[in-house]
Amino acid sequence: MDITYRINRSRKRRKTISLQVNDNAELVVAAPCFTPEKDIARFVLEKQKWIHQNLQKQKKANVKKVRRQFADGEHYYYLGYPYPLNVFFDPFTTEGITLKNDRFHLNTQGNTDVRRHYLVSWYKQKAQSFIRQRVDFFGEMLKLTYGNISVTSARKRWGSCSAVNDLAFSFRLIMTPPRIIDYVIVHELSHIREKNHSAEFWKEVEAVIPEHKKLKRWLQEHHHQFML
Repeated sequence: MDITYRINRSRKRRKTISLQVNDNAELVVAAPCFTPEKDIARFVLEKQKWIHQNLQKQKKANVKKVRRQFADGEHYYYLGYPYPLNVFFDPFTTEGITLKNDRFHLNTQGNTDVRRHYLVSWYKQKAQSFIRQRVDFFGEMLKLTYGNISVTSARKRWGSCSAVNDLAFSFRLIMTPPRIIDYVIVHELSHIREKNHSAEFWKEVEAVIPEHKKLKRWLQEHHHQFML
């Protein structure tokens, strides 16, 4: 995986390199002052598994700490891009949410639950349209027949394919970049031919999404950004 880190060089008696994941889920490398960068890079590469586990742990902890208030200035993602939220109330305009001028505009007098409802409803509507178009595109490309397509509120699964080839996708998927959406769609469509995660299944995915491993890792590392 691509690993970003910050180096703290010590002029004291430090003799070894050490790693720390801080409260902001950033990787910090502590190293003796004159340690060559290539040695630091090699050390980081050797510790990939530990780094990934601890970055994920800290990110999950941060998600639990932050409770969205759906208030002015908070950012919400759409197709991989974060947009600030502008909350106001105009009694002469229909309540609801729009995205224009690179900003979400939410017109409501309601509390946090009401605000969340408007945002989730907007995401579901956009997801239904966008995802259906991409499913149709890849389904035709792969010459696959599928059943119903639904958008759900699933929090732990991005998508699923049933025994009768009905497809379901979490509305949160519309918050991620388009290439991530394509990967999840192709993943679920591939289950129409292969109902498991066998080598044959991954060959099906790789034929359409060659960089699927990189996209899967990205989704694992960034999923916390798309929780509501």
